[in-house]
Amino acid sequence: MNLIALAAISYLIGSVPFAYIFVRLKLRQDVRQLGSGNVGAMNSFEVTGSKLIGILVGLGDALKGVMAVMIAQQLFGDALLPKMVATLLVMLGHNYSVWLKFKGGRGLATAAGATLLFVPSVPLLWGALWVMTWLYSRKIHFANIWATAMLVVAVPIFEPADVFYFAIFLCGLILLRHKDVMRSAFQGR
Repeated sequence: MNLIALAAISYLIGSVPFAYIFVRLKLRQDVRQLGSGNVGAMNSFEVTGSKLIGILVGLGDALKGVMAVMIAQQLFGDALLPKMVATLLVMLGHNYSVWLKFKGGRGLATAAGATLLFVPSVPLLWGALWVMTWLYSRKIHFANIWATAMLVVAVPIFEPADVFYFAIFLCGLILLRHKDVMRSAFQGR
């Protein structure tokens, strides 16, 4: 199997919309039309009022990342590039699902699940930055954005250059999906 096939498989894995599925089963409605419209764990929790659904969606999204990287490891061994390709494409699948007319989530759980397997410092650093930011601000979206932005500053301390460049791209994808949240924050909403 080559990298193109791995990329396609990773994208399709990422495209499985757990938030859409669970919210549809619980409420018989489209999660994209509810709450923030985001196809992710937080919006699923908020619109259903079910912690269980929020947790199941978050775990499902993280496991998509794990699965894509495990396939890359099985096929390509310890090579870093296939794992990076799998991570980026599983995130793109999650963020722009072919099954939802290229709508999707923000990619945080999927990125965390994927990177945990081959650069565990990335999700661990992000988690620490997120907790510190949330404790200070008590705002989830602000913590998501700030921790993601600061990760780019923190990664070079612990990882080599290739992981740093990968982290920049990964963070860029996540921040791109937070643009509406950032716009609202700057407009005072």
